[in-house]
Amino acid sequence: MAAPTKYNEVMSVIKRRIQEGDYLVESIPGERRLAEETGVSYMTARRAVRQLLEEEVLTRDDSGALAIHPTFAKSAKPAEVVLLYPAYPSSYLTQLRVLVSDAAARRGVAMRPGQYVHWDDRAVVEVVEQAKGTIIIPYGPEIPRRLSEHFRSNRVVVLDGDFSREGLPSIRLFSEACIERVLDHFWQLGHRRIDCVNSQNRNPEIERRIAIWQRWIARRGGDGKLHDNPAPLFTDPTAAAYRMMADLIEGSEAIAPAFVSTTCPAAIGSIRACYERGVVVGKDVAIGSMNLEPPAEYFCPSISGLKTPELAEELDRCFDWFVSSEPWSGELLIEPKEPAFFVGESTALPARQRARLSSST
Repeated sequence: MAAPTKYNEVMSVIKRRIQEGDYLVESIPGERRLAEETGVSYMTARRAVRQLLEEEVLTRDDSGALAIHPTFAKSAKPAEVVLLYPAYPSSYLTQLRVLVSDAAARRGVAMRPGQYVHWDDRAVVEVVEQAKGTIIIPYGPEIPRRLSEHFRSNRVVVLDGDFSREGLPSIRLFSEACIERVLDHFWQLGHRRIDCVNSQNRNPEIERRIAIWQRWIARRGGDGKLHDNPAPLFTDPTAAAYRMMADLIEGSEAIAPAFVSTTCPAAIGSIRACYERGVVVGKDVAIGSMNLEPPAEYFCPSISGLKTPELAEELDRCFDWFVSSEPWSGELLIEPKEPAFFVGESTALPARQRARLSSST
């Protein structure tokens, strides 16, 4: 007979996983796999499962696979909303996760974060089917049509992207007017050539930001060149930006007086390359970002750019939809009110203007 402590321990593990929403992002394993995961014998795991079936914690579906019993789901109130985001380290993704977690906590909603590696990841398909609602942060390639159809038939919201044309409610963090606010800052300082730096793997949002810069330059009658070195998927774009800026500084041509980066890592890598080569950012060259990530405001120099919006109102609207039986109401594309623009030390007057001002004093 299995030791009671081991038998109870396996039951506790399964109950805890249900309550934390683990089985929203993966299926409940069978007895043999449970035995391996919990370090007990097959017979101990089997007895624990049998007891959980009797207590109506678990049930078996028509195929014999284990599932959460509806009775236990009602009493335990396991996580029912899932946040799915790409599986790579990013302070930006962490910041968005905190915003969504805080919104769920305010509503008293149990939320389960999960990661995915590609659009055909099993977790993506299964989670969307099981969860009451899913918030997904997209990565590189566009969502395949077959998956868009699957998302539309469930309650899925895209965060940090615009997939409204595919019929999906979407929260886009920065409107065109917001991004132009960053570019206007350079112009107001007196910069007429503003190059764009991109080291992020190309995706629809990055393409949009580059296009906004190109249109703005043409409309203003300014000058600018795109420096594009996309990092491979699931790698750090900071290093790619560093190498690109280092090559520019060490090249035969003079670098532009101002650079705007599509993302914060591109600005960070560029600033580091300048520092190591004696180029003073904020004096010799101005560098800003279309969006900031923590802790960009505390860098030396602090980086100018758009701060991430709070999203409280936008996320509340999503959670309202998740718990309702009604279809999505209103525009599919949600854009928050203009985020705060942070003026850091990384942007300054062009050198020629500073020289003119100093000579006149």
